[in-house]
Formats: sequence, C-alpha cells, structure tokens
Amino acid sequence: MCSKKLFSLFCFLQRWGAAVSVLLKPNPILVGVLHSQTGTMVFSEKGVLQATLAAIDSINAQGGVLGRPLKAVVRDGASDPKVFAERAQQLLTQDKVAVIFGGWTSASRKAMLPVLEKQDGLLFYPVQYEGIEQSPNIIYMGMTPNQQLYPALTYMTQTFGKKVLLIGSDYIYPRITNAIAHPVLAGIGASVCGETYLPLGSQNMNALEALVKQCKPDYIVNSVNGDSNVALLKALRAAGDNTPILSLSLSEPEMRQLIGVLGEAVTQQHYASWGYFQSLDTPENHAFVQQLQGYMPDAAINHPMKMAWDGVHLWTNAVRLLGGHESKSIANSLEGMSYSSASGPVVIDVDNQHLWQKSYIGELQRDGNFAIVWQSQGLVEPNPWSLGHSPAAWQVIEQDWYRQWGEQWQAP
Repeated sequence: MCSKKLFSLFCFLQRWGAAVSVLLKPNPILVGVLHSQTGTMVFSEKGVLQATLAAIDSINAQGGVLGRPLKAVVRDGASDPKVFAERAQQLLTQDKVAVIFGGWTSASRKAMLPVLEKQDGLLFYPVQYEGIEQSPNIIYMGMTPNQQLYPALTYMTQTFGKKVLLIGSDYIYPRITNAIAHPVLAGIGASVCGETYLPLGSQNMNALEALVKQCKPDYIVNSVNGDSNVALLKALRAAGDNTPILSLSLSEPEMRQLIGVLGEAVTQQHYASWGYFQSLDTPENHAFVQQLQGYMPDAAINHPMKMAWDGVHLWTNAVRLLGGHESKSIANSLEGMSYSSASGPVVIDVDNQHLWQKSYIGELQRDGNFAIVWQSQGLVEPNPWSLGHSPAAWQVIEQDWYRQWGEQWQAP
C-alpha cells in the first residue's frame, strides 16, 4: 500500500500498473469437469477426475488455448444419475462452460443426455459402455461392445471353457452388456449357466455365492461397478475359489486398491479387456506415464484416465483449429480427427462420434498391472449397434428397463 510519505506520482503509477495488469490478463475458458467425488463410484472415478485436471494443467503449461487459460469448474455427481443431470444443467446454464468432461456409469451419461441436447452442450465421455446410443452432443471416448466384449468373450471361451456365469450391477450398462453377451456366446459355442445382478453399492453376496456353487462356471464375466467389487471378490476368493474372472469395469487403480484390502488372492486368474494398459511397452506410453505421473505421482493409470487425457487434448486441438469453442461447430470439426495417444493413434469416427482404437486383453499381476495376453492387429472400428437385435429393438429393450426402474437408468 502506498504511504503518504511517498511521492504521489509513484503511488499513482503503482495503482495504474496493477489495474492495467488485471485488464490485460485474458479471461479463462471455463470447462466443466463432472465426476463422482462422493458415493460408491469414487472407487473408480477419482483417478479419471485427477487425470482430467492434469490434462487441463498440461494445456495451460503450454500457454492455454487461443491465448487464454483453461479453468476447470469441478462438480460432484455424487454417484447419482439425477445429481449428474442437475450438475450438467448447472455447468451449462449457470457456469457457462464450453464443454463437459465426465461421467462413468451409463446411468449417469443417459441422465445427462437430455440436458446436453436441450442446452446444446458437448460431453466427452471417457468410459467403455454398452452401445445402443449415438448423439451429436457426446464424444464417446470409451470402447463399444465389439471393441471390448466380443474379443474378450472369444479369448476367455477358447482359453477356459464354454460355461459362463454373468454377474453385474443392476443398472443399464450391465443389463444391456449381458443381453449382448448371450448371442455372442452362442455364436462361439458357449452358454450362460447363470446370471445375477447386485444393487450399486451392495455388500451382500450371499445369493452370488450360492449361484457360483450351483453353476460351477468355467469363467465369470464381471460387470459390477464401484466399491461392491470389494465384497464381490472377497466372496469369490475367500474360499480359495480360483474360477477365472473377466472384469469389464476393473482396471489398474481399482485392482491396486483391491489387492491392498484383500491381498494377492484377487489376482488369481483375473483378466480385463481395455483399449489401454499402463504396462504397454512402447516409447509413446513410457513418455505418457512419465508426463501424467508428473501431475499424479506414482498413480496407477487406466484406460478411462488415458481417454480423459486424450479427450481434453482432442477438444483443445479442435478449438485451435476452429478458432473458437462453440459446441456444435467443435463437434463437427472433431469428426475424423486423430490424436497420437499413449496406445497409438485414435480416430473419431466420422459417422458416430465413437473412437477407432486398439483392443487389448490383460492378465492381472501381483503388482496390480496387467500382462497383455492378446491385442488386435490394428484399430478396431467402433460399432455401437450390437448383435442379437436391430437398433430399434435394442432401444425398445432399453426403454423397457427405464420404465421398470421408474423412469431412471438404474434399479431403485
């Protein structure tokens, strides 16, 4: 603060300089980051939130976008689809963000979709999902069933046998994924010996344990999400049961947590199918891991975290190319855009806004990483419309679940 003893001219210049500095500082571009910071899904979403913020920091370290820094407006989806919808509305209409990065469960994505379409918002969704959807307001960064589920079921059946038990959380992703699994399994000569669903967050595994004993499967397909996996894997491995497990939503961060809680028994005969594993031994991946761990020291990095990073950079590239960030124009400019990612090039499909990407299957190791046991020869074309039914018939099946659950996307 200026003292009366100082020259009045000096005081004037000091105050004028501070005012000019504020006026010349560029306004930030606001971007929404919407993930669960409370509730059952923190188990999976925490790392994706951190990776998204790290990607934003990396862009700002390069000077921002169009001479302006990015500023993250972070909201908590609270593991509740209704809250996700409310927060998306808030981000778009009150916070006036240019884009939203976020979501994990398909219930959260589907709850946000009407808001996005009404407000002409754009969401980068980083997680694998069941397909049966295509919106110009969403960039689907995760894997479609033909990229994740089909090759995984083929590998597991060829490796372990033809009798399969399907278990999942009781919301739209596991219900539709397992409905898709039936015709895929039939096509490769396998069959479903049992199927059961758990409420999100459930810790009661009595029915599941009984079904495993009754079914005696050659392998289990696990589409349970969130911290229910702690109780699930404790129940499956506590008695020394080493039935092979294919987990569709568990990856490196969750497995490290599970190993810490339950011990190395959870690593026995445990497989996963993703478009990226931290263990990829390529110069591109080593550089990516080093860069991201510069923001998140010693972090276990998974496919959704990598896709969150890629999504921020793809959006940034589109803004630079377009010279602005109007959502509809950005969505159009993203069609066909490629990005040199840690797993190699990924390309946004020109027709359906899903990603062409490689597919990998990994076997869990004691350190929580995955040894790659299979990979696709090249990029796999995304197809959100699966075997078994026509697109219209699949949408009818989805709507039937929506009505049964009281016009929401997960069991009440």
